[in-house]
Amino acid sequence: MKFSIKNNITRTLALLAVVLSAGSCKKGVFYDGINTNQAQLQNPTPTLMLPGVITGTGYEWGGDASRFTSLFMQEVTGAANQSKSYGNYVVGTGDVDGMWTNLYGGTGGIMANANELIKLAVANKQLHYEAIGKIMMANALGLTTDMWGDVPYSDAFGGFNNVMPTYDKQQAIYTTIDGLLSDAITELASSEISSTIKQPGIDDVIYQGDLTKWAATAYALKAKFYLHLGKVDAGNYTKALAAATSALTKTGTVTAFSPSSSFSVPFVGASSTSQSPWFEFNDQRADISFSGYIYDLMATLKDPRESSAAYGANDGNLGDLYGSPNSTINLLTYEQLLFIQSEAYYQTGDKTNAANTYNKGVAASLDRTIKSTTDSMIAVKALYVASVAKDATNITLSDIMTQKYIASYLDPEVWTDYRRTGYPAITPNPTGNGGAIPRSLLYPISEVINNKNTPANTTLARHVYWDK
Repeated sequence: MKFSIKNNITRTLALLAVVLSAGSCKKGVFYDGINTNQAQLQNPTPTLMLPGVITGTGYEWGGDASRFTSLFMQEVTGAANQSKSYGNYVVGTGDVDGMWTNLYGGTGGIMANANELIKLAVANKQLHYEAIGKIMMANALGLTTDMWGDVPYSDAFGGFNNVMPTYDKQQAIYTTIDGLLSDAITELASSEISSTIKQPGIDDVIYQGDLTKWAATAYALKAKFYLHLGKVDAGNYTKALAAATSALTKTGTVTAFSPSSSFSVPFVGASSTSQSPWFEFNDQRADISFSGYIYDLMATLKDPRESSAAYGANDGNLGDLYGSPNSTINLLTYEQLLFIQSEAYYQTGDKTNAANTYNKGVAASLDRTIKSTTDSMIAVKALYVASVAKDATNITLSDIMTQKYIASYLDPEVWTDYRRTGYPAITPNPTGNGGAIPRSLLYPISEVINNKNTPANTTLARHVYWDK
């Protein structure tokens, strides 16, 4: 059976009664998910749409976005077929078409549905659904721009009114992302106009309607995106610190971002329509081997995560934490936020706090990935944390980014971190892209053919705005 993330998004969203389907037209990608007004099909509501936006995001994060980047970053190894080519940086315009469509349009497009969710919430005066929709939009838009650079947004969801949207500059896209998150934080803190207005609940499959956790997540995402811009303007490191502190600090009734409230998409794994995407890929395609630089690195460091059920044991198989039918897909974890904070402290000259948050991040990653609570395993974890611990006199950017790399296993963010910092110090594969790790993806063939506004593809060596 040929694996297709797009098919799995379609099946899952249909199961949740949120995908609003219709025929598609190949005369361009329409970005509204379908070619007619969604609201006229099944009278959708924010309550019906929210689970699909979240689940679609999980499928993409654990699908094409994860596979391309984990192959680039040698967290996995392409054993055969397309995966072997991608691991050698041979990635064409047709290879990324599915990921672009999953993000923008076609049945189940994440941003198309998030846009519709926001519009419906505004029309229904459902302020808190609007806020969550904006957070999910900002999150997906951030992934998209980090993959390609300049991308459509400001007129991207016009349907037949605009079948060839223009591309916003990445600098403007980042301003948009920050605005979406700021709006969401304000809206989450506001009372609804009427107590009878429907509130997020079980349809919110991440936080079950806990708006304070969504507010903390919005701050955490702000910190991540500010950090991306540090090479453009060092003042963004200070902004990242402030946002991370807001996310990690409990104020009033606002719940702090914590190990129990990381930004993650759950999968129940009960059937083929609800299984975690890495499990489905391995079950159906199995042309990726779970071996490579990251496993060799962990072996050198005597890292207990390498031999645990989390990552596997460098035997070519994926551990259960990431590779089971009900594995959670992490969008942003508590330990990743600690490493964001650590890097920002380091870049602003506060090495004491950089070391403190780095040490906390290492310990938090081990606690999440190794679930055993036996005395012997507790001792093993403590020994490892001590072996890699740093203080103000010896903490380096390499230390921070190397441990974040291990903690962020299979997360597309690893590729962004590498392009920003040059860490971890991976030796590129010599085959494609001139023997250099790609700096961005080519624009997809559907855009090249159908949208005259698509920027010219150059090579995979093209740097995005923040990659100075």
